Amino acid sequence: MAKSFELATSLSHLLRRAQQFAMDLYDDETETEALTARQLAVLYAVDQNDGVTQTRLVAQTGIDRSTLADMIDRLVKRELITRKRTDEDQRANSVKVTATGRRALKAAQPAMQRAEAALLETLPARNRAEFVKSLNLLAQAYAEKQAQEQNGAKKRRARR
Repeated sequence: MAKSFELATSLSHLLRRAQQFAMDLYDDETETEALTARQLAVLYAVDQNDGVTQTRLVAQTGIDRSTLADMIDRLVKRELITRKRTDEDQRANSVKVTATGRRALKAAQPAMQRAEAALLETLPARNRAEFVKSLNLLAQAYAEKQAQEQNGAKKRRARR
């Protein structure tokens, strides 16, 4: 007989609750007008890859294309990044961090570090490194799945 479903042992439920906890900790550390945790991730990825395309940002951050496009619009309006069409492909946009964006990123990082420290402090010290390593494995597996799906979609379009 199959084991019944229970929230207390459901990995997807527990991961979602852990994410909620992490975001609440970050929100507790920031001001109302501060970057959201996802905006911080996008801004950091752009800062590390100046001129990155929005398509590449989807792969780097795991944020879906339409959500990322909306986030980019908001970050452009706040003058934290700039966006322009690439020379290689006029359908693609590249983004760069502005000086204002770098200041916002620098200001937000301590809050994220405090939130992450508070999150890790809830775990026994001996489990912390393994926890981070395991989350990294899950993130890598997801990135690989997304890449495979994207390659499959390209192949299907090419066959048409």
